[in-house]
Amino acid sequence: MKQFLLWSFDRGSWHYDVMCGLILAFIFLTPHSAFNDRPEYMQVSGEWVHRTEDKNGNTIYTVKLEMPVFFDGDGPRSSATKLLEKVLAEPVKPSKHQPIYDWTDRLIAYAIWIER
Repeated sequence: MKQFLLWSFDRGSWHYDVMCGLILAFIFLTPHSAFNDRPEYMQVSGEWVHRTEDKNGNTIYTVKLEMPVFFDGDGPRSSATKLLEKVLAEPVKPSKHQPIYDWTDRLIAYAIWIER
C-alpha cells in the first residue's frame, strides 16, 4: 500500500502502464454530462424559453434559437429578443445577451437579462 501512495514504480513497469490506462479511460469514457458545471441559465432545455434567476435575484430568460448559427451578431440576437417578446406577449428591453454554444461551437441559444 505504501508503494502505491508514494508511487515508487518506474516508468515502463506494468503498474505504471495500468495507472496510465486508468487515467486515460477516465478522461475518454466519462460522459460530458457528469461534469454539469454550467449555471442553470446556461443549460438549454427542450422548451423555447426558460425563466431562471441568478444569485443576485435578476430574471434571466434562456431563449433557444430556431436554427443553430456559427456567429454571434445582431441578427440572431434580434430574433431571440423577438421570440421572447412573442412568448411574454409584451415588449422587452434586454440589458445583456449571453450567447450559449453547444459542444460543436454552434450558437444555439441566448441568456437574456431583462430590464423592467
